[in-house]
Amino acid sequence: MVDEIMREVATRVIDIHPPTAVSLACCAKSFEEPTLSTLWKIQDELQILIKTLPPDSWDLRPITTGMAQATIVRDPP
Repeated sequence: MVDEIMREVATRVIDIHPPTAVSLACCAKSFEEPTLSTLWKIQDELQILIKTLPPDSWDLRPITTGMAQATIVRDPP
């Protein structure tokens, strides 16, 4: 029951203000798993995950006019 309540709180926070959900996950151990689990379910692009890497490991490459895609940058061999 408690886990269901935590998931419901996490879902509502994510719906209202997703950046606050990260703070929620960090503020209390009991919120960590339900919040992170819910956040992973709504990820529709890996681009967001790639952008969490250090800035020198990814680059934005144009794919169409006005749109860009984050790609991982590798040093040449």
